[in-house]
Amino acid sequence: MNIEKFINPSSDTNKAMYAGSFKRSFAAMIDVTIVLVIRVITAQILGMLIVNRELQKFLVEFRDYFETEFEKNNPSHIDYVLHHRIFIVVLLFYTAVIFVGALYHALLNSSSWQATIGKRLNSIVIEKENGSRISFNVALAHYFLSVIPFVFIMYLIAYQVSHDVTFFVAVTASPLNVFFGVLFLLWTQIQSFTKRKTTAYDLICKTVLVNKKTAAKLPWEKTKISNFL
Repeated sequence: MNIEKFINPSSDTNKAMYAGSFKRSFAAMIDVTIVLVIRVITAQILGMLIVNRELQKFLVEFRDYFETEFEKNNPSHIDYVLHHRIFIVVLLFYTAVIFVGALYHALLNSSSWQATIGKRLNSIVIEKENGSRISFNVALAHYFLSVIPFVFIMYLIAYQVSHDVTFFVAVTASPLNVFFGVLFLLWTQIQSFTKRKTTAYDLICKTVLVNKKTAAKLPWEKTKISNFL
């Protein structure tokens, strides 16, 4: 990354306005809703075609083997599940449902739109620091880096439930929790202090979000970018 451009963006030849936190957040809310719907549909389809059938087979085989219902705290039952094909089926099921979001963001952000539907509706594009279109791999990395904070949030919620404490106590329970809490704030709020409103994952991927809109009517069209402020 060009350090001079980061410190003094006025020297940057790209004069487009950078997308602010509120606009990015509103676009993200739209995308989260869309991805949620797609995930539900994907889960329903996979459930009907694969998971339900495999689950029924598993229940029959489990009863025949143990002659009893499944008990959560029974080591032999748990070991049987872990070595049964249902474990792989369920693991692949959740992986596919989760990966839907990654494909949604990576395919659209690297498309001729250079934006997800949420970004598109808010006239935002994601591009490299030199103004060129990002690749699918960069878009995929950008997505996974952007969801890292949610892992920390899930950890804190699990800690809060398991220890029966408040969320604040969970955050301050240990120096490590506090350290990751500070990293979480930097990761999610650093754009408030950068001149080009870049997040931590923008800096890593060398991308920026600007107030533009491509002329492409469809994501797979080949066309040039036109400013749309």
